[in-house]
Amino acid sequence: MPVFNHPVELKEMLDSILANTYQDWELLAIDDGSEQETLSVLGQYAERDERIRFIRRERLPKGAQTCRNIGLEQAEGEYIIFFDSDDYVAPYCLEQRVEGLDTHPEYDFMVFRSGLYVDGRFHDEAVDHCFGYPIYADDLAAFCQRTLPYIVWNNIYRREALLRVGILWDETLLSLQDGDFNLQSLLAGLRYGYAQTPPDYGYRIAGNVGSISKRRATTAHLESHLYSVEKNYQTVQYKFGDRYNKALFRGVLFIYLMAFTSKEHYGQALKLADIIKRYSPGYGCLFLARIKIHNFLRHLCSNELAKKIIMTDYLLWRRRQQGKDTAGRRKCVDIN
Repeated sequence: MPVFNHPVELKEMLDSILANTYQDWELLAIDDGSEQETLSVLGQYAERDERIRFIRRERLPKGAQTCRNIGLEQAEGEYIIFFDSDDYVAPYCLEQRVEGLDTHPEYDFMVFRSGLYVDGRFHDEAVDHCFGYPIYADDLAAFCQRTLPYIVWNNIYRREALLRVGILWDETLLSLQDGDFNLQSLLAGLRYGYAQTPPDYGYRIAGNVGSISKRRATTAHLESHLYSVEKNYQTVQYKFGDRYNKALFRGVLFIYLMAFTSKEHYGQALKLADIIKRYSPGYGCLFLARIKIHNFLRHLCSNELAKKIIMTDYLLWRRRQQGKDTAGRRKCVDIN
């Protein structure tokens, strides 16, 4: 569990772990350079319970991905779970996940459902903004197009399986690390299944101080996005050829809408077009046309309106997809 500040939320998360019915666990809490108040919280909990190990990140680069790799290096348990430090886990979370993998020796990891944690209450009945439901016909395609079937904290892994295929967190990425880890796990052939159990993880949708999704698009983050796009094309096409090009292109459009926010990013957008053209010439030309039209429309209307105009088809598709996803999750709930 990477830790960086937000001591109040950290206490809630640690208390929820300690309240679990399953007792045979070790928590590796890796601090990423927190202020003293958070360090004091970690120290107090580590003194209180010897199962909590307080570890400081002592190498670069800074970031949750490095902390998670440090945790992987030092973990000794049979199973691995990655948690965030500002969320919540239900009292039955660890027990039902361990029981799940114990019951399914054929799986390298299992996916469990999440709910929401809002204003100090766990909403296990929620389906919007929740993950871990088997709603996609092809999870690999979903990760390529950045519609995430599950987040890494939905899962429990066999440590041996991660070591066997050499899966690590990509410390080059400044954001989108979670999707990368899950995509690389699928490309490596890890076997998995979805659990049909109650949601056991509460994602905090308010108060995520310092969340990557709320930061401005910096030059460093844009370079990271370029690297992420090229890596996805390389790794997916290496195994499947052009089969997932449409899904990968949708993933590029998601990144463009999320991060390439102003005319100052036009040069980086041209680099992005060059990457796509190398791996998928048709989609690369289509993307280049979009960003050139976007750049022209900026002189006639606001940047945001220009972006919406040239991305209308994608935005409509995304809205339809979100509706299907919500309906799919509700159907899973109704069936169970």
